[in-house]
Amino acid sequence: MILARITKAIREQNWFAVVLEFIIVISGVVIGFQVTAWNEGRVRESRAVAMQDRLAVDLEAERWRIAATSLYLEDMVSEAEQALQALDGTQTLSDEQLVIRAFRGSQYFWAGILRSTYDELVFSGEINLLPDNIFRNAAIEYYNSSTTSLLSEPGETPYRNAFRQSLSPALHRELVANCAEDPNVQIGDYDALEQFLDFPCEIDGLDSDIAALAERLRNDGTLVGLLRWRVIEAEQNQTNMVYFGDLLDRALADYRDRKTTP
Repeated sequence: MILARITKAIREQNWFAVVLEFIIVISGVVIGFQVTAWNEGRVRESRAVAMQDRLAVDLEAERWRIAATSLYLEDMVSEAEQALQALDGTQTLSDEQLVIRAFRGSQYFWAGILRSTYDELVFSGEINLLPDNIFRNAAIEYYNSSTTSLLSEPGETPYRNAFRQSLSPALHRELVANCAEDPNVQIGDYDALEQFLDFPCEIDGLDSDIAALAERLRNDGTLVGLLRWRVIEAEQNQTNMVYFGDLLDRALADYRDRKTTP
């Protein structure tokens, strides 16, 4: 219809009408572009908010994992050092308590890193959707850290392998059943971390197995040396956990402040 009116105006040499129709057409195109850009901006902003919220959920879970690993390391080191003190004569422990503490010194806590949202942002090229702030920068630093430092605990350590080669399967089953951490701890359950590994436990029976392992511990310098090495490494790993815990605390505090600020 507009084209017909313009054509008619040109035939009639009604230049005012021609100009007016062109202005209407151009204005419509400009407004259309502006509406499209506005809609795209709203979609982009909505996507940014959604991804930021998802990333915050992941980082909250990671904060718990870091706290759990740190507290576990703390308990593990305490148990291992008590075993070492008994072995060097500065503390008295029964054979059973020595074995329990030596066992706990071989334990480690592991939970996988939750990073699906961050990886989606990076692989889709949408990381710049997030505003340049403490939250985004901390997330980038955290997830770009090495997997080794984020997990902290390597799992199979020389001491763990040597210790398990020194005890009977029956004793190992009892130690895992009675003296290890609860394997059903849920992510986000901070109350469960209060006595993660530091709780009373006993082994019923298997006295001969316990006595044999305690004797091995008291006389095997290599095994004791590996336990000392385990303590040193665990303390170094805990330093990483403290750093990452502080980093995530800052990130999540910034996120919460921005969510509550109008």
